[in-house]
Amino acid sequence: MQPTFKELQHLVILAEECHFARAAQRAFLSQSAFSRSIGALEATLGLRLFDRDSRRVYITADGERILKLARRTLASATDLAREAQLLRDGEVGHLAIGSGPYTSSMLTAPIISAARRSFRNVQFRLDVDHSTALLKRLEDEEIHVFLSDVHEIPANGPWAIERLGSYHSTVLCGAGHELAARGTLDIAQLPQLELASVHIPLPLRQRLAQAWGGTQSQPLPIVFECESVAALRDFVLHSDAVVIAPPALFQHELACGLLAQLAVRQWSPVERNPMRVDLGMVWLADRTPTSAMRMLMELVRQEAGPRLHEVARLLRQPGDAA
Repeated sequence: MQPTFKELQHLVILAEECHFARAAQRAFLSQSAFSRSIGALEATLGLRLFDRDSRRVYITADGERILKLARRTLASATDLAREAQLLRDGEVGHLAIGSGPYTSSMLTAPIISAARRSFRNVQFRLDVDHSTALLKRLEDEEIHVFLSDVHEIPANGPWAIERLGSYHSTVLCGAGHELAARGTLDIAQLPQLELASVHIPLPLRQRLAQAWGGTQSQPLPIVFECESVAALRDFVLHSDAVVIAPPALFQHELACGLLAQLAVRQWSPVERNPMRVDLGMVWLADRTPTSAMRMLMELVRQEAGPRLHEVARLLRQPGDAA
C-alpha cells in the first residue's frame, strides 16, 4: 500500500505541533481518529515516525527524512492542483492557430491580441497559409484550430466547420499605374493585367474566369503568388502588377496615396463580385479543446461579425469612384 495524501498531511501537522490534541484539532479530527491515521502511516511505511511521552511528541530521525519527502510530495500535489485550475480557467497553455493570409491580418491577429489581455500566460503561435495546407496541419495535429476560406475544405471529414461570414476582394494597383487615375476597371481588362494574389481556391478561379467570359481551364494571369500580405504589398508598389485583395488590408497605403482601389464595374452590387471568401473556423471534431481554446473560439464568434462588417464598409463600389 501507498501512504494517502491525508496521512502525509497529518504527518506534517503533527511534526509542526508536536502534540496530538493540538494536531487533531488543526486537522478537524478527534484525537483518536488522528492517532489512528498516524499509526496507519507508520504501519504502511514499517517505520517509527514519532516517539511519544505523556507531555509531547518527538519526531524520530527516520521521521525527519520521511517528513522532507512528504512536504515535497504535498507541494507537488498542490502545484498540480493549481496548474489544473489554471488550465480549467484558460489562464495557461499553448495554442497553435492557423489562418489564411488575408484573414490573419484582418481578423486572427487582432483577436489574438485581444485574447492576450485575458490569457496572460497562454502562449500563442500563428501559422499563416492557404486552407488546403492548414487542413493538412490540422489533421497532423500541428495546429488546434484555423480560420480560413472554406471553399476547398470537404464537408465530410474528421473536422468541424463553423461558418463565420464572408468578405470580398477587389482590385488594387500602385498610385503610378495607368488605371489609378481612372479609379474603375472593366472586367474584360483583367486578363491583360499582371495579377498578384494569395492562393485563390479553385471555385473562385472558376468564378473569376466566368466573370470575364473565359473558360474554367483558362489560367489566371497571376505573375506573383504569395501568402504574405507584406510581400504582395511591396511587389505591387514596385511593379505594374495589380493585387486582388480586400481594401481593408491596405488602409494606410490607400490613405497615403500609395495604392489606389479600382471599382470593377461588373461587380456592383457586391453580390455580383465573384471574389467572395466564405470564412470558417475549423477544428478536429473528436478532440477535446482546452479551456483556453474554447475561450478563444468564443472570442472569434463575438469579434467576427463586427470586423467583417468593417471590411465590407471599406469595399468601394463603382458609384463611389471619383
